[in-house]
Amino acid sequence: MNRVLKGINWLAAGVLGWAGLVAWLQPVNFFGDPDLASPVVIGSFTLAFLILVNALRQWMRRWSSATYRRVVVGLLILIAVTQLVVAVNFVDVSRADAFYVRTQALTLARGDHTWMHYFAIYPNNVNFTLLEATLIKVVTTVVSPPWTVLNVLRFLWVDSALFSGLYLLRHWHHARPGAVWLAGFWLVSPPVYSYALYAYTDALVLPMVLNCLALMTWALGRSGWRRWGGLIAAGLLLAVGVAMKSNLVVFWIATLLLILVLWQQRHVTWQTALGWLVSTLVTLGLVFSLMGAWRKQAGFRPTANDQLPATSWIAMSLNPKHSGQYNYADFESVNRKPTAAAKNRRTAKMIRGRLKQMGVTGTAVHLTKKMRVFWATGDFDSFKLTTQWIKAPRFYVTGQRNIQFWLVIMTQVIYLTLLIEAIIVLVTARTLRPGPLFIALTILGLTAFHVVFWEVEPRYALPLLPGLMLLGVIGICERPQWVLTPRTRKVGLAAMSGLAVFSLLSLWQTSQRTLITHTTVAVQGNGNYVENTHRTLKPEQSVTQTIKTAGRSNRLSLSPLHNRYGLVNVQIEAGGRVIFNQAGTPRDLQSIRYPTTRHTTLRVTITNLGLSTVSYGTAEAPYNPLNGKITPHSRSYLQYSVQEVHPPRTLSGGLVSTLIAVVFFGGALPVLKRLPISSQAK
Repeated sequence: MNRVLKGINWLAAGVLGWAGLVAWLQPVNFFGDPDLASPVVIGSFTLAFLILVNALRQWMRRWSSATYRRVVVGLLILIAVTQLVVAVNFVDVSRADAFYVRTQALTLARGDHTWMHYFAIYPNNVNFTLLEATLIKVVTTVVSPPWTVLNVLRFLWVDSALFSGLYLLRHWHHARPGAVWLAGFWLVSPPVYSYALYAYTDALVLPMVLNCLALMTWALGRSGWRRWGGLIAAGLLLAVGVAMKSNLVVFWIATLLLILVLWQQRHVTWQTALGWLVSTLVTLGLVFSLMGAWRKQAGFRPTANDQLPATSWIAMSLNPKHSGQYNYADFESVNRKPTAAAKNRRTAKMIRGRLKQMGVTGTAVHLTKKMRVFWATGDFDSFKLTTQWIKAPRFYVTGQRNIQFWLVIMTQVIYLTLLIEAIIVLVTARTLRPGPLFIALTILGLTAFHVVFWEVEPRYALPLLPGLMLLGVIGICERPQWVLTPRTRKVGLAAMSGLAVFSLLSLWQTSQRTLITHTTVAVQGNGNYVENTHRTLKPEQSVTQTIKTAGRSNRLSLSPLHNRYGLVNVQIEAGGRVIFNQAGTPRDLQSIRYPTTRHTTLRVTITNLGLSTVSYGTAEAPYNPLNGKITPHSRSYLQYSVQEVHPPRTLSGGLVSTLIAVVFFGGALPVLKRLPISSQAK
């Protein structure tokens, strides 16, 4: 049995090792991260960061207990203040699935139980929508609009993983120095902020692994009703997670396996193991029964003919032209079939055809491509979904690409460091440790679920981040102090000096080579996902849209749909003055250049001058995407993108790259010079 358990750890370490290779050598740039530094730069920074980590470990050993407590408390206060500032100043519009969830939740909060057709296609989001509707209904009794308060609540829930991790470190006697490292990584983690701002299931499932592990660990250290109360609470939390996001069933299975392992290793009696297994099964069934009753009470009546079969995601993930991610053409080819039987036949045909087309070798290559998508992005694609804002600081919107470039470098370096430390923990474990074993099982389960069977995106790996952080922190705590020979130190200093110079030059070159020709200052892209919505203009009819921008602008892009060769007039006003007024076909006026204006409010009017109807893409929403205010009825909002087209600019690389190089390598070189020499070498 010990060999099997050790094999699980080694297999998980192999997955993380593969993740480290693709994160270092082949990071994904076809999602939300278009600008990436070279692998040599990322590797050099990671090595420098590992050296700095080693130095900080030695320094922290000299702290008194009082100093350590003050630092931990200070970091927690800093996290709270930073998150509050972000929650107040960043309010996301919600896009794609989250847009439908928010729209339907607002409808339910008003007492209207009419469901959008989207949920007949994707009933997997119904449970979360019911939860969101309940929160909106409660919060709006106190404050409206509720979005900032919901931001704060999501941050509080996400932070429960941090406090669960701190509890586990204390239980495992790694609170010093582990608490500082965990809090520090949490403070600078972009996924924590991005997904706490995004009103979807990602924030809900993010803390599940550590919260469940902390509850189980606490309960197993107790007796009587407290033990059973803790174990049932862990099962209840996990069951709710599965009900909200079905891929968490792999965490539920991991829990069952952990129960069996604990019984086999005699950490619990057979009576406790059996009772725990039964309570876990009963809790899952009870939660699904209650959620089913809640769905019926809320008026949701799904039809099999509208719903996509589960095999559609499998078929989509096998598209050899992509890397396993969502594909609209595949979705539409299944969705347009009229009956459930026809949909199932279509997906079965797609699966058989694609497996036959790829063959054994091609399928293996395709799975490696999916593995890259799942594991190669250290920010878990944080910046893809948070692109439309009700409220956001102007400096962030106008400088997002520059800010994102440096955040991605920082995140990828920390991610690689955590992967390295976690691998060391898993492969060097001499005895069974239930906590790391549970995390290893969740890593293997979720990876297999998405890479082997299902659709894959970087954010689907997000629930593994807190566990990865915890394993990485344990690795930092347990790793022996580095000791060098004189020759190794000499070679290391020369190598690090060369890498420092190369990284500085490479960053400079990357920043100068990456040209930014336009900056997006406003966007409304909802209404073109799953079901396209549009506003039809009859002859002589017009529509007016107010647009708020984050800075200078001179180009407006619209979304004409049907009859793109009709005749319309588009007028743009800024500061009470008309800056553009022209007639033409919707196709010719799809992308409009107008004189550069500094005004951050534009008033756009489209008038149909022709004899036939024309239509433009819109979003139908019960809240205003400009200010977030909830409206009495749903209104239509044009799809648009507002940009400032400007002479080519480079990423702000000069000063920033110099400062980064100074901080990393300027700190790493003296540390490397001061590392102790092996006594044998002396």
